[in-house]
Amino acid sequence: MRRAFLQLLAVLAVFTLFAAACGDDDESAAADAESECVLGRGVSDTEIKLGSSQPLTGNLAALGEATAFALNGHVDRINAAGGINGRMLSMVIQDDEFMPEKAVANGQYFIEREKVFAVWGSVGTAPTSAAIEIHDDAEMLTLFPFALNKDLIDVVAHPLYFSHAPPAYAQTKAWGKWLVNDFRPNEELRIGMMVINSADGEQTTQGFEASIAGDSLVDNQTWERDATTYGPQIVSFIGNEVTDVYLGTADTQYAQFIQEADQLGLEARLWGSSGTITDNVIALTGDLSEGVFGVGFVASSTADIPGIQGYRDLMFGQGADASHLGTASLIAYLSGLVVEEGLTQAGECLNNDTFVEAMESITDFDTGGITQPMTFTSENHLGNNSVVIFEVKGGAWTRIN
Repeated sequence: MRRAFLQLLAVLAVFTLFAAACGDDDESAAADAESECVLGRGVSDTEIKLGSSQPLTGNLAALGEATAFALNGHVDRINAAGGINGRMLSMVIQDDEFMPEKAVANGQYFIEREKVFAVWGSVGTAPTSAAIEIHDDAEMLTLFPFALNKDLIDVVAHPLYFSHAPPAYAQTKAWGKWLVNDFRPNEELRIGMMVINSADGEQTTQGFEASIAGDSLVDNQTWERDATTYGPQIVSFIGNEVTDVYLGTADTQYAQFIQEADQLGLEARLWGSSGTITDNVIALTGDLSEGVFGVGFVASSTADIPGIQGYRDLMFGQGADASHLGTASLIAYLSGLVVEEGLTQAGECLNNDTFVEAMESITDFDTGGITQPMTFTSENHLGNNSVVIFEVKGGAWTRIN
């Protein structure tokens, strides 16, 4: 009996040693897993460095300046609250003058010199489309630019690209459907379009041509970035007796067009693209802005909703004035909310893989009414696909759809 008892104790001792060894192995494996975390470029134990390419000079500088206000506002807000997972944000903004070649040079600078984690909130379809190849080649995240090229949202081609801006093609296609079905169902329409001379402009026109109103397009004009007048295009629209003109421009260009159209006697409804829906248009044109329209994808910067209140608080807190309020700064503000969520959910081991995984897990993200709730998946990195129509009524942009 005693011998059997001693044998049992021996077996138990061996089992205990084995279990302890396994426990040590488990703890060792866990420790090894933690030590294997490789932080992404631009990420340290204390910092996340971000870059942004903006038109800070040139005739589209107003867009870049307004966007920079929103981006810097988020950085200051997040850092004042202690950062994200113990890391502070830093921001490097480079001027590209809205020139594609300068956006490419900025991309190289961000990758090779500044070594940023992501390029965030850049303005311009042509600059972003030019820079996306070097971003992808360097495995650089491209986050929420104000860019409307439909090719950019191809997840297979650009897996590190995220957006909440429906492409220009989708916006004008939806606008054409709304014109015929809801706005003027029984009216003969003669549409003129004036778009920037770029791939973005081509897609803007193609979207309308693909809509159910496409046959009503009677005049298609382009404009250059350095244009100082739109007189020739306006004269063409007058000659073709257009009923409506859609302008793919920024706000200062839209204001100039409104003024020149009045001077030359163009009698047509005017529709501005998403970048024109700003208080700046109203301030620059006064009573002439009454009754003009805008086609966008976010709420008005003056809407009485929680999301817009947060946006205005951030902008004015940064020293912005009314001219900085509009689509460009609003989508930059909105992007900051989503980027913050993605960085937070990615956790302490922050790199491209953990960030993309975190972003693709975001479902029904509440924007406070700025857009519909946003969802991202592994098949879709475009979080918002809504189109919103506005009209200036009583000196303010008012949603009409």
